Amino acid sequence: MENSKKHDIYEALRQEIIARELKPGTILNEGVLAKQHGVSRTPVREALLMLSVENLVNPLPRAGYLVTELTIRDVQESFHLRELVEGESARLAATRISSAQIDHLREIEIGIPPYVDKMNRDFHLTIARASGSERLYKLVGQMLDEMSRMLAIDPYMIEPPQAYRGHRGIIDALDARDPEGAQDAMRQHISAAKSRVMERF
Repeated sequence: MENSKKHDIYEALRQEIIARELKPGTILNEGVLAKQHGVSRTPVREALLMLSVENLVNPLPRAGYLVTELTIRDVQESFHLRELVEGESARLAATRISSAQIDHLREIEIGIPPYVDKMNRDFHLTIARASGSERLYKLVGQMLDEMSRMLAIDPYMIEPPQAYRGHRGIIDALDARDPEGAQDAMRQHISAAKSRVMERF
């Protein structure tokens, strides 16, 4: 029961931080959170420790935990890692992706979604799932969470035409079962996104 509560609190706080409902600089107190969730301090403490591993909060001696702010360095490092990890994800996916997954990617690419972040996340996670690596899938998800934090600062940081500009080349390489082509297309796409985000961040 305590373990379940820990994960519930972790997920709730995590989503609030990503959406900036809990603003950077907010101090999270174990006792206050325990009362809010109707639990003991133990699951709250464990949830906060999990968040600190993801650098979403930092411990403050005798005060609680501080919600962190994204820095320019965080953004640069995040995109650098995305190029490496998602490039590898696309390379693996090129030999394992199903026709149904290719069709799903094309549906995303030709659409005009009202929520760029949601659809872009679906696109990249579909490829990560097709890689066949559960660890890669989880890692890509965590990095996309950082992207969501960036977009919560400025929803127009990446506009729909920009977000989908590189998707077609990635899909074509995946459809051709071209591992190196898919890897290169993914890395170029993320590099271009990095340039646009850094201009506005």
